[in-house]
Amino acid sequence: MKKTAIKKNTKKPQQVEASRVARLLAVSLGVILVIGLIGLQINHWFEDPANLPIRIVRIDGQLEYLKKTDLQETVAPVVTGGYFNIDLHAISHKARQLAWVDADSVKRIWPDTVVMNITERQAIARWGEKQLVTARGEVFLPPGQMPEGLPLIDGPKAMAAQMVKMFDKEKQRFSVLKLTLKELHLNKRGAWSMQFSQGMKVALGRTGLEERIQRLADNYSAIEARGKPLSVDMRYRHGIAVMYEERGTTDDA
Repeated sequence: MKKTAIKKNTKKPQQVEASRVARLLAVSLGVILVIGLIGLQINHWFEDPANLPIRIVRIDGQLEYLKKTDLQETVAPVVTGGYFNIDLHAISHKARQLAWVDADSVKRIWPDTVVMNITERQAIARWGEKQLVTARGEVFLPPGQMPEGLPLIDGPKAMAAQMVKMFDKEKQRFSVLKLTLKELHLNKRGAWSMQFSQGMKVALGRTGLEERIQRLADNYSAIEARGKPLSVDMRYRHGIAVMYEERGTTDDA
């Protein structure tokens, strides 16, 4: 009768466990590699502008002076990607290069549209001969024809915000006297002057502006009672020099 030799498992438990872990790691790495390759292919698909290209650029907002065609032509060079990789910041940057654009927001709409919501600058006055100024004191050069009927503010550009604030204050102060402020000037010597739609020009000088303007407002009724004033000089400490239309002479008010 033959005896059968039984082989004993000579591997230690630690070796078995290490082998199992190695196989598990190999499988895991394989799965990760496959997932990575799939993700890479998906990423390439998203980055390809031929897939889901932007076909429509829609412009929203109430526009009076800014033409939509000008805006579309301006942003066209940066509308180059597909839906997932188009550079919205580049579109916004391009749009803000146009003088009439005050603010904008840009977003995507599935599957092929970019929407631009535009806020147009609101000019409250002309600034010098060729520019405009906003209520925040922003001076800009508009393309094309200037808006009609705006008052005039003229002075150093660095003083724009202060002059706009002063114009608004004095406009309200004199409106109760039925005077419409038309122009506000600050010359290179630092001297201020105003002109009203009714034809009256006012020289204010360089100092004591608030006191001089208030003195004019306080005495305007007396000035007007003598006739139609053409020019008023407030640079006198204790008086006001007035030239009237009818008499063409200078009186002390």
